[in-house]
Amino acid sequence: MVAKFNCLFRRLSIYLGTSALILLSLTVCGHAQDEHGFTLNGGAGVSPLVGDISTRLDNGWHITVGGGYNFTPHFTTTLDYTYNGFGVSRKVLNEAQVPDGNSHLWSITADPKLRLNRRGNFDPYVVGGVGYYRRTVEFTRPVLVPVFIFDPFFGVFYNTFLQADQVIGKITQDGVGGSLGAAFDVKLGESGLKFFTEARYHYADTGRIPTRMVPVTFGIRW
Repeated sequence: MVAKFNCLFRRLSIYLGTSALILLSLTVCGHAQDEHGFTLNGGAGVSPLVGDISTRLDNGWHITVGGGYNFTPHFTTTLDYTYNGFGVSRKVLNEAQVPDGNSHLWSITADPKLRLNRRGNFDPYVVGGVGYYRRTVEFTRPVLVPVFIFDPFFGVFYNTFLQADQVIGKITQDGVGGSLGAAFDVKLGESGLKFFTEARYHYADTGRIPTRMVPVTFGIRW
């Protein structure tokens, strides 16, 4: 069942990307006279994991930035960079016999958006994405490192030791992935800024255990 769903999602991502290119071509060829303009966005939120990966890594957080173009009042495409930070489950740490660890995943994706009420104050839209995903898991152990610091209270420099994480192992896997979800914009007065909220399902073919998650993002768009 999971394999069939993953196959269906990959096909849907391909169809979404193809449809976006076709719609873009029709827009350019038709010389649409609707509202055009560049757009920028930035946001952050939580990154809950689903599927097998949720038993290996802990839920995390993410930040995202991007920019693109409003080709018509209803069709926008952006190029987005997203960084996700996760923890590593105690089960995995025990299996690897290491004291601690962390994980992160970053992606660069092309994200077409189909807007339903662009000229209104509340603008729901459907959003997808296709691009490159890279997941890294690091195993660490605490160590003491010597540092030379300045104490502003006493006005002196001195040597001391601080605890840091030493990486003792790393696993990196990458692959193509995609996303699909729903969102909405809310206009912030006449400033041209908009508050947005997005919830998307992401699938990335990152090795034997793919990455599946449903990030929820809150941010500002211009």
